[in-house]
Amino acid sequence: MQSERIKWLLHKGLIALPIILILVLLARCGGEPDGSGEQTSTDQASEPTPEQTDAEEENRDQAQTKERDPESFTAEEIKAAMREHIENRTQMGNPGVFEITDPRTSQTLELRFQKIHDPVRTMGDGHYFACTNFAEIGDPYKTYDLDFWLQVHDGELVVYEENVHKLPVHKHGEWVQQPRYNFVDDRINLLR
Repeated sequence: MQSERIKWLLHKGLIALPIILILVLLARCGGEPDGSGEQTSTDQASEPTPEQTDAEEENRDQAQTKERDPESFTAEEIKAAMREHIENRTQMGNPGVFEITDPRTSQTLELRFQKIHDPVRTMGDGHYFACTNFAEIGDPYKTYDLDFWLQVHDGELVVYEENVHKLPVHKHGEWVQQPRYNFVDDRINLLR
């Protein structure tokens, strides 16, 4: 019985030891060598608080972003901005559903995001373009091709236009996408 109690105490001691060591280290790091635990005003002024350091880094990052060349965004940054836009839009109204009004029919489409097509493109003057696939809720084979245009605003890429490019059409027993327009020299050419 005595040996079981010793084993139990050793086990609890091994568990508690790292915690005790951390507390001792924190106590030593947080206090002054004289043990008073008070810092002088000169010490506070010379060492920034973690909040001050975080604020300085954020201000530096914002300044760098605002000064950034609008033509220098990478494909991954464009896709990240697209994903963020789509995520934000799917949180509006019916969560998990991307709603867009078809400009030709005024019908509200309820879609689920599938993918961003490669490549995304630079349109010049800080404008970018990305093409995506969305599926109709309840039918992953009935897909729409949606186009998004982005531009730089306050150093960030922001979607400023969305459009339904291709509609699902049932042909020969399967769903295919039928385009409404194509691009000629980066300009939309409507198809009838």
